Amino acid sequence: MTDLPGASRQPRAYIRRRGRMTAGQSRALEELARYRLEPGVEPLDLAACFGRRAPTGLEIGFGMGQALLAWAEQRPDWNLLGLEIYQPGVGALLLGLERLGLTNVRAMEAAAETVLVAQIGSSGLDEVRIFFPDPWPKTRHHKRRLIQPEFVALLAERLRPGGLLWLATDWMPYAEWMTEILAREPRFAPVESGAPDSDDGDQDRIQTRFEARGLRLGHEIRDLRYRRLA
Repeated sequence: MTDLPGASRQPRAYIRRRGRMTAGQSRALEELARYRLEPGVEPLDLAACFGRRAPTGLEIGFGMGQALLAWAEQRPDWNLLGLEIYQPGVGALLLGLERLGLTNVRAMEAAAETVLVAQIGSSGLDEVRIFFPDPWPKTRHHKRRLIQPEFVALLAERLRPGGLLWLATDWMPYAEWMTEILAREPRFAPVESGAPDSDDGDQDRIQTRFEARGLRLGHEIRDLRYRRLA
């Protein structure tokens, strides 16, 4: 792989993307505000946000929310936080929570770096999932990729020892990029599928729209899992 970023590069933060919303999504944003958290500069009291203390998972860039909803159904005993900058996606997630009667998810319309730096404490997360982030395939755009050395270091700081980082992509050059960056971070170790600590079976990932599109285009899907070392 070429053009791997150095340690001095700061990940780019992105502005909110409004997009075109359906009437249902607009209604959900207004009427289901209890499932939304506002970005800020103070650390989140996650126990207060969810009304209980429980293991906490984070999905970054949940899109239209399909995978996050499935995770919430699989793990009703977990508190799950979703970050997304695409407002219609937030609305779609809220509609899904209403439809399924789920109460263990909170959504935030914010960039991941901002929230992780300012609002999530050290070792505050038990699992982080990032499925099909934008691969920015052109070389001149690689600096815009979410997975950068500093961002991975930040994830290592926010995950508790023993926590899981789960990445998925349908762009093999990006999978190689991710693998090389994670190999540089000594606080993460790869988890092989089928290994005793791989969590296979009870955390199956459903197929999202992004994955379905990649498969239609003939792309190989790559899942990468890493355990946060003590």
